[in-house]
Amino acid sequence: MEIGAADEDQLTSREKELLRLERELNAKLDQQLLENPNKIPKAVWYIIPNEFCERFTFYGIKNLLQQYFKTAVGLNPVQAKVNSHAFNMMCYFFPLLGAAISDSWLAKYHTIVYLSVVYLIGTILLAVFSINGLISNYGAYPVWTAMLPLTLIALGTGGIKPCVSSHGGDQYLPHQTKALDWFFAMFYISINSGSLLSQYITPMLKDKVSCFGSQCYFASFALPAALFAIALVIFVLGFKHYRVVPAIGEFLPWKAIKGTVYAIKKYSSATPEERQRRGNWLNFAEDLVGPLFVEEIRMFGQVFGMILPIMFWWMIYDQQSTEWQEQYEMMNKNWGSLEISTEQSSIFNTIFILIFVPLCAKVLYPFLERRGIRFYLLRRMAVGFFLVIISFALSGGLQYIVQSRFDGERNASGKVTSCPNCLHGAWQLPQWALLSLGETMVSPTGLQFTYTQVGRQMKSTSSSFWLLTVSLGNLVVTAIEEGLAGTSIQGPPKYFLYCGIGLVANIVFCFLATKYTYKEDKDAKLQEAAQEKKGMH
Repeated sequence: MEIGAADEDQLTSREKELLRLERELNAKLDQQLLENPNKIPKAVWYIIPNEFCERFTFYGIKNLLQQYFKTAVGLNPVQAKVNSHAFNMMCYFFPLLGAAISDSWLAKYHTIVYLSVVYLIGTILLAVFSINGLISNYGAYPVWTAMLPLTLIALGTGGIKPCVSSHGGDQYLPHQTKALDWFFAMFYISINSGSLLSQYITPMLKDKVSCFGSQCYFASFALPAALFAIALVIFVLGFKHYRVVPAIGEFLPWKAIKGTVYAIKKYSSATPEERQRRGNWLNFAEDLVGPLFVEEIRMFGQVFGMILPIMFWWMIYDQQSTEWQEQYEMMNKNWGSLEISTEQSSIFNTIFILIFVPLCAKVLYPFLERRGIRFYLLRRMAVGFFLVIISFALSGGLQYIVQSRFDGERNASGKVTSCPNCLHGAWQLPQWALLSLGETMVSPTGLQFTYTQVGRQMKSTSSSFWLLTVSLGNLVVTAIEEGLAGTSIQGPPKYFLYCGIGLVANIVFCFLATKYTYKEDKDAKLQEAAQEKKGMH
């Protein structure tokens, strides 16, 4: 949020001091940005490679978990799915902690560095504990040998998530909107490039390399650990090029809650005249937190209410690494001379993403804009939500055929070893294409929406609550899976149940979107009103 002279008068003394410090720390970099607004900031060349390496690490581990829990730990498919989604849930819950540390204490840069160390320790422990015979024999590893390192990884990756994207956004000045669009697109491409390589390489290491008398999960987990160490070094090397936004010195969600509760109490005891004078009920919090932060609370509340139904999009989307893996496990994996393993099957998602992200950003969205069709952020997300529902419905229909054609043999751990008449894995491609196009319209757009539609103080908090919707979506999956365990609602009927829940959520999302006013439109109206008032004088 750009601070004008009029707004500065409404800042608290602490906020004025932070603003002065921010301008002082970034004076040289800001001048360079003003002189060359179209030039890519040097900081970006440290942030994007770091994100590439970190995503290689995360997806290199995540895509192995469903099969690791089944084969190395010895869990059944439902237990493996629940544990995999529990890991996902933690990964996207801990952003709240990361945002709290960043806002109240360390600021973004140091939060990223310190929690990255925790992340690195988790990856090293996961690799060490996967060694056959170190703690237990392959196929009977204690669950804690997986969940303890995964909890550290979740704390690390989750804690840095809201900071990395918003730290990248901080490298631009508020008026550089097109440059910021480019950054978020490239940021998302770096995520999927890292994911693409990891999804191919880490399963291959597990299958092609033998170590300690079993499949080499050690090599598959050790490589991401090594690459993440490189990622941390790259990020630290860019320190002198970073624009810095100082820590606020308080946990902003708690400040927002205090302000909201204070406003409710004051509003409930106010006279009709006081209510009329104040206007909106939230304005009663101005006495406690100041008028500018009241506006920050208002914008954040509107944004979080808007994105809450997206948790059900994540509920469907994140089952690509569990439910769709189980489906592909029952299919023919031979693609000519190449075999694409179960753990590698999500590589199709990444390939499609790398095609669709630039295609939408450079072709589809500009094409619609030139024809006067404003494909707003929320419209993109609504369309993307619907596409992912269709993709899951397609996979449900496909599951009927997969089950009827399956004649494979399974080994002791439940892994399919032969499948002569099984349906070919290529039949999954249409659902992967739809899911990926839907992801292109929802995930980077949601990241941009939650960053641009809130005030400057709440950007990390807003990013962390966007990621919280991922956690909530995975929580829904674990609850449904445990609730349906042992019932007849399995296979295709379960797929369609998820689709029905998602469809209802998307209808609610579309309704909320029709009521939402974008920050840019609000600012334009306020500026227009100010000009009219000035003209009257």
